[in-house]
Amino acid sequence: AIGRRGETLDAIQYMTSLVANRNSKDRVRVVLDIGGYRYRHENNLISIAERAAESVIASGKEYALEPMNPAERRIVHTALQTFAGVTTYSEGEGQDRHIIIAPDTKE
Repeated sequence: AIGRRGETLDAIQYMTSLVANRNSKDRVRVVLDIGGYRYRHENNLISIAERAAESVIASGKEYALEPMNPAERRIVHTALQTFAGVTTYSEGEGQDRHIIIAPDTKE
């Protein structure tokens, strides 16, 4: 019931957040994780990002990841922030926004 790429889980989390924050002065952050899905998904994204970064270093060519939502892109950018030899940036609009992993020209 997590949905395709966690979409149902994201929707339930969003609705729960709306209810939790409806009458509150302080914002409550709600994170739902069913069966460890978010944890596994985050680790999988980091693994994909690191393999792609190694490929970029070996080839010297940019690598475009598949389109991701903002939370997924944030995970990848953070994971590769300290990865020597590469830099990341996002490009595209809306549903097509994706990350480019490029050789770090400062190295």
